[in-house]
Amino acid sequence: MSTSQDSSTNTTTHDLSWCLPFEIDSSADASTDSFLSSRTTNTAEEESIPREIIAEEVRSTRFQAELERPIRIGTFNGQLAFLLCFKFSFQRLSHGFLKRIQMATIGITFDDAPSDLTAPSKPNPSVVRHHPIEHQGAVSTGTVSYHNEVNAQVSSIPNGPTIGTNFSMDVSRPREGRLVVHGVTSGRRARNRITWTVEEDDILKSGMPRETKMALVVNMKEERRFSAHVIVTAHYAFNRGVIAKMIPVIGKSHDPLYFDPAVLRDIAQKQTQTGLDGRPIAENVGPIEGIALSEYTSFPDQ
Repeated sequence: MSTSQDSSTNTTTHDLSWCLPFEIDSSADASTDSFLSSRTTNTAEEESIPREIIAEEVRSTRFQAELERPIRIGTFNGQLAFLLCFKFSFQRLSHGFLKRIQMATIGITFDDAPSDLTAPSKPNPSVVRHHPIEHQGAVSTGTVSYHNEVNAQVSSIPNGPTIGTNFSMDVSRPREGRLVVHGVTSGRRARNRITWTVEEDDILKSGMPRETKMALVVNMKEERRFSAHVIVTAHYAFNRGVIAKMIPVIGKSHDPLYFDPAVLRDIAQKQTQTGLDGRPIAENVGPIEGIALSEYTSFPDQ
């Protein structure tokens, strides 16, 4: 057995095999992953205008994924483009060690989704800009102490007496930590997927920021309806095994967001529709190339 101790947080970890009780409600339909998050379906209007609250789930942490209003419509390199702002909230309802989120992965995939299901497929929209690309928070420092102990037994002849020996070593090292956010795009024919990872400051061990805002620009060659599928995965302090990879997932079983450019451009032009908070649903912003995306996020330019 090996043991390590982190003196900066008075937390000791052991390399042991262990398990957690985990019970899935037998009334849940496993095929829909309802034990992970309740399903959110679109209304008729939301088949053209994306819903504001993408997904919400309450466990030991209250998760909420939101598409902020207004939806900004403009051009990028002369093509139709949307500037979209997403907000992700992580509200801790418990402060136990196992309830702390060490890392969150946010994935958004854009797909061609014509209203006419019989229409031939076209290239997917592309994520042409996003922020943050890489953000490193303020540095925190601490001293980490490791205690390693090894027990060994040796026998000179089979079934003979054994000789035991113990060896231990204490090592202290200074270490720096910081919040790290990294975003990358991917996709074979078009970069239609953006993935952000948010990693906690492993010195402060404070978990995820209570609120995180990201922004991106997606453009398309044709004015066709498209969809966005948002999935947020949180990794807790128990980061081994199957359970760590599947709890919690929000957005996995939810209907995607649908963007109908014709409908949204009409709303932006007329400025007659607003949300419950009075903000317009959509607005025209003209060329997007010169807009600083950092102004719409939680992360300033570095």
